[in-house]
Amino acid sequence: MSDLSLNLFGAVSAEFEGRPLKKFRTTKTQALLIYLAVDPPIAQQREALMTLLWPDMPLESAQTNLRQIVYQLRKAIPEVVARGGGENVPLILSERQTVQLNPQAAVTVDTVSFSNLMEAVQSHEHSDLSSCPFCQARLEEAVDLYKGPFLSDFYLDDSNEFEDWAHRRREAYRRQVMDGLAALAEGSMRRAEVSQAQSYAQRQLELDDLDERAYRQFMEALAREGRRHEALAVYEEATRLLRDDLGMSPAAQTTRLAEHIENDSL
Repeated sequence: MSDLSLNLFGAVSAEFEGRPLKKFRTTKTQALLIYLAVDPPIAQQREALMTLLWPDMPLESAQTNLRQIVYQLRKAIPEVVARGGGENVPLILSERQTVQLNPQAAVTVDTVSFSNLMEAVQSHEHSDLSSCPFCQARLEEAVDLYKGPFLSDFYLDDSNEFEDWAHRRREAYRRQVMDGLAALAEGSMRRAEVSQAQSYAQRQLELDDLDERAYRQFMEALAREGRRHEALAVYEEATRLLRDDLGMSPAAQTTRLAEHIENDSL
């Protein structure tokens, strides 16, 4: 079966026909595939792709280069199985003004799966996210897909435009993961699954060790397990990091929580 799978969270990897697709002829060929695949397939204007990949190159040279890497990509992955099975279809659809991944091609991309799950949560009707089993299950699936920052080991050193695009995506995904982990921690706390809540809070802190919401969740989960001294030590660590890195004191909400834990009045 000629299917294609791309993982763009953490170290970039690809599998084609069940085998690792290790190398492309050029980095720009791989960058084109990444850009076309990161969202559900839509036609991308050639002019925009040239600006993204060769921002400082004369138009004619950029046009030639784009034609070459489209050819290289087609040569590397000429066809994939159609969605739902059946005959293979071309991976790339190329027109005079546009290039895109074939919407009928069976391509699995972790970022697309992640976005679909988060969209399902956002569109689902519920009274409270942290107590909605449907959304909690999908958030768990989504955060499990996040193996690290978007394109953590891939960059184009001659295109600030591509790097700016990647940075914006990287930050957007990270924030969504942080929000998802926070909702999962809150849901675990409501179900009295405090060890699980601690894990979700700790994972947030691995992504951002200055996030006070995560510190509060971690402190509360520890305290509810009877580990008050550890919870207060977390508060002291948060206070130190905020002071040293940002020149700030903890928010009043964080300090109040620490006082409740110290007084055993949580």
